[in-house]
Amino acid sequence: MALKIISLPVDESACGYYRIRKPLEGLQKYTEHDTYIIDTSKDDVTELMKAMPSVDVIFMRPGAEQGLMQIQNLFKDKVKSPLKAKIVLDIDDNVDIISPYSQFYSNYGLEEYKHGDKYIWKDGERGFSIQTNLARMSYLKWGMKIADLITVTTDKLAEHALEYNKNVYVNDNTLDFNHWYRLNNKINKPLRVVWQGSPSHYEDWYAIKEPLNKLMDEFDFEMIMLGSQYQGIFDEKHRSRVKALPWVNFQAHSYRMMSLQADIGIIPLADLPFNHYKSSIKFYENAAMGLPSVVSNILPYSKSIKHGKTAMGYNSPDEFYDSMKKLLENKGLRSNIANAAYIWVRENKSLELESKKLAERLEQLCKS
Repeated sequence: MALKIISLPVDESACGYYRIRKPLEGLQKYTEHDTYIIDTSKDDVTELMKAMPSVDVIFMRPGAEQGLMQIQNLFKDKVKSPLKAKIVLDIDDNVDIISPYSQFYSNYGLEEYKHGDKYIWKDGERGFSIQTNLARMSYLKWGMKIADLITVTTDKLAEHALEYNKNVYVNDNTLDFNHWYRLNNKINKPLRVVWQGSPSHYEDWYAIKEPLNKLMDEFDFEMIMLGSQYQGIFDEKHRSRVKALPWVNFQAHSYRMMSLQADIGIIPLADLPFNHYKSSIKFYENAAMGLPSVVSNILPYSKSIKHGKTAMGYNSPDEFYDSMKKLLENKGLRSNIANAAYIWVRENKSLELESKKLAERLEQLCKS
């Protein structure tokens, strides 16, 4: 029997796409189930409420808890048309331990923070409100406790979710291979190194500052940063070789990544508790393009890569330097790693594969 699955409104960020938009698109395309994402700017709310009793599953992301409360309150006293839907909350970070050096501390930080004698976060300044964040965290914890199922990206994040709810399902980020294609691997002159990410990675970049500048002293390559930039990491003499490109609509993300025809992808990640709960999506993206990666060999990437085969892992700044040097110097090594990574990601991280697994779990949920 086909399930009717809806999602409360989600944004068009990478998280919104990888965690809600793509999974629901996959369920619609590869299974018998019907899916829909509410858009309050276009949808008739009255008609949505009329249809709500027939819905089997409601997906939501953090931040949608108040909307769920409103829906539940509308149906709590109804006998003839009760709300039967199972609630699925998706999380992809452990915000309990978010770093104050992340931009997203503004949304989840619960304490003021100083770097030396200077406030980075001070209550009531630059949009940082401890009271607002306490309320946001309270709603999130409520959502985690009342959900019928929490979906997460990794086993490590599942451990955190299990502290609040006994029903947790690992639905890792996956790729739609209708939108990711193998590069032609034409060698650029100079070589082109790429990174993609949000404004929450300063500590990750700072950890490789010295070896990266040393490499730029010794090798002629361009550094392309997509989404965010950290110019302060680079010595002034190298900054002309660093190109920063802004975000595009996420539907165009894969095409811009592929259009760069990069030679190497780097994925720096500092060995911090918050990072251990992340997913390996950057590695998946690089692998899907046939792009060899230099990856921090900590969770989550340490469980996704095979060092020297599908990626070059590193555990220290010196190892980052050595791994990058090998790839910069050795075309054959770049090709071998790219080939192995591409085969692995096609076999293990396709949207079609995970959509069918998710469908089975939702069917079980609705029978319980």
